[in-house]
Amino acid sequence: MGLGRAFAGLGRSDGRRSSQAKLLPNLGSQPFTQSQKGVLDAKAYQVQNTSPFIHPGLSFFNPPSDAEPFKFTPAPFPVYPTVGVGPINVLQFSVPRSKICVIQTLAIVNIGGNPPDGTGRVIWRVLRNGGGLRGLANLTAQIGTLANPEAMTIVFYENDTVTVTVEQPAYLVNGNVNPGQPAGSTTAASWKGFFYPLSQAVNPQQGSY
Repeated sequence: MGLGRAFAGLGRSDGRRSSQAKLLPNLGSQPFTQSQKGVLDAKAYQVQNTSPFIHPGLSFFNPPSDAEPFKFTPAPFPVYPTVGVGPINVLQFSVPRSKICVIQTLAIVNIGGNPPDGTGRVIWRVLRNGGGLRGLANLTAQIGTLANPEAMTIVFYENDTVTVTVEQPAYLVNGNVNPGQPAGSTTAASWKGFFYPLSQAVNPQQGSY
């Protein structure tokens, strides 16, 4: 087995593998057995020839002209749940079958009363299929505004369920009873992005275009 065939450099601008540089140029001189080198060679060759999942021609910032844009906002805006009762959904949707979903902007806001930011009275969570997204699973402050949402890129795939929840915990971090938001206060969330066919969003096999 030729060890030199496999260790090609990665990262060409078109997303393909390059055959110019070796990933492990010193493998041949390493104190591995020939069997071990053969296994490493086979694994590297497999990695080298595996296409990137997301098509390199798909921009998350400038969607293709045939993408399906969306903007989701709840109607009406939900009233905060009772303190200590648990979370309610502020906004939820499921990604259609055979689609990829790219969220480009996100806003999560309080409406009415004093903002609860940093007080611990309100906790918002962004969930994928019921599990929290890293960095968005325990929000104690608002994100952006409905008029000026925060730019971020979050990718979801067919059948994923995306949810923003809100709750008012029974106790604050310091152990005091949570007074909650004033009666009549509401909250809202907004997503803007686009759907795109999954078959076109993934990188085709080499030689298919």
